[in-house]
Formats: sequence, C-alpha cells, structure tokens
Amino acid sequence: MKNLLNLSAVVLLFLVMGCGCPQFRNLGKKDPPPPPPPAPSNAPPPAAPTPRGGQTSALTMAQYNQLKIGMKRSEVERILGGPGEEISSTSGGGVNFSVNKWSGESYTSVIISFRDDKIMSKSQVGLK
Repeated sequence: MKNLLNLSAVVLLFLVMGCGCPQFRNLGKKDPPPPPPPAPSNAPPPAAPTPRGGQTSALTMAQYNQLKIGMKRSEVERILGGPGEEISSTSGGGVNFSVNKWSGESYTSVIISFRDDKIMSKSQVGLK
C-alpha cells in the first residue's frame, strides 16, 4: 500500500510538471526554420533617430533653477522649450509617473520625474 502511494505521488508530480513546463510540452516539436536574411539594398542607411522633442539647442543652469518641485509639466515644457524625451512611464493606483529627459549641447541634460504631470524630482548633468 505504501509503495502504491509513493508511485501515485511520483506520477502526480510528473503530471503537474509536464503540464506546467512548456519545455516538456515541446520536447518532440522542432523549431521553425529561421527567416531568410534580408536582401541587400542600395539605399543609403537611415539617419539615426532623434528623440521626440528631446533635443534642445542650449540648456542653462538659469533654466534649471526656474524648475520647482510641484511645477506643472506645461510650465516645464515652456521653460525648457518642448516636451523632452519620455524615457519611462508607468501608472498604478490612480497615479501616473513618467521620467523625461532634455538633452543639450556638450552632453548636458536635464532629467525630471513627474507624478500626475507635476515635478516630483529633478536632476541635471553638465549645466553651467
């Protein structure tokens, strides 16, 4: 009786593992062949994409100092000259979060975290 119980437990374990693991379900299946390589083209390579609104010709410390915690996104965009490049966004519990980056000349940048379109935090790199 004890051996039958152990055998039943082992069979049940393999059954659960087989149903839960996609690797076991696909053991006998072969992978589809890879797609053919793209045909060579004589067209020039596409230009590197530019961030949507993220490039600003000049960012200054004076602009950065105007930005205050709690300030609305529309005011930030007016001060920095556009919406910047959204690098992250999420929402949960009825609250929206996003992080935007404004890039300037000589690797300068301003990064702002928004909560419901108001500044939650700000940082800068290389501003003078």
